[in-house]
Amino acid sequence: MTRKLFFIFFLFGVLSYNSFGQDSLAYKSKWQAKVLVGTNVPITKLLQGTDIDYLFQYDDHSYYWQISLSYFFHKHWGIEFNYQAGTSNSLRETAENKTITKRADDFISSMQSEYGDKYYVHSGTAGMYDDSNFYSGDIERIYIGTIYRFETNKFYVYPKFSIGITSFYTDWGRADLKEKNSNKEYRVSYSSGKTPNEYFTFAPSMSFGYKVCNRLYINADIMLSYYKTNIVYEKKFTNLYTKESITEYFDYKKNIFTLSMGAGLIFVIH
Repeated sequence: MTRKLFFIFFLFGVLSYNSFGQDSLAYKSKWQAKVLVGTNVPITKLLQGTDIDYLFQYDDHSYYWQISLSYFFHKHWGIEFNYQAGTSNSLRETAENKTITKRADDFISSMQSEYGDKYYVHSGTAGMYDDSNFYSGDIERIYIGTIYRFETNKFYVYPKFSIGITSFYTDWGRADLKEKNSNKEYRVSYSSGKTPNEYFTFAPSMSFGYKVCNRLYINADIMLSYYKTNIVYEKKFTNLYTKESITEYFDYKKNIFTLSMGAGLIFVIH
């Protein structure tokens, strides 16, 4: 992700300097910091409603918090840097005042439901091969974009266009099976290849709100983001005695459109 972000920042810096460098000399600069919380509502969904969905540290509908820093080098134009971190309550459950993950248990249950008629699912080894990553369901987004600024004494509207990276994790899992009325044993394993999954994202958006005073604004954000995934899950069903295996592939290559809506505050620094 570091190389990609460096390229994005460099590209925007060059474009901004060449396009607006001369104009910036005629106007006083202005810095703004923004904090907000909101929700990501899927327009198109990545998850397919199968047992493999439990291997994603991702959910189509999530909640997020975001921090932003804006610099206006012209009375109308500026650059904004955004960091957004999201999580989904559906990937967790709370028990005895302690937040724990439930994806591993859901994965094991799905294996028992699929294979329970013919096989015993060994409870000691079923589920994730390494469940240490079952902690958050986090989705991260980093953006940099250009802003057009329109303001009155009390209200403002900032149309924006940003590019960035969306990042989330996929896990790999395993379930060991013993055939009923037989000594034959099998293993079901899942792998998605590269992780974390990082995708270039395009995001037109708009901020608008009310100026409480010169240093504090009430803010609302709406953003439409797009990225294309490139995930293929491999499922291997292996006979542990003969070592023969059958492989299936599950395609998660999709165009993902998400509507993000949030509210928060803008602090005028200078």
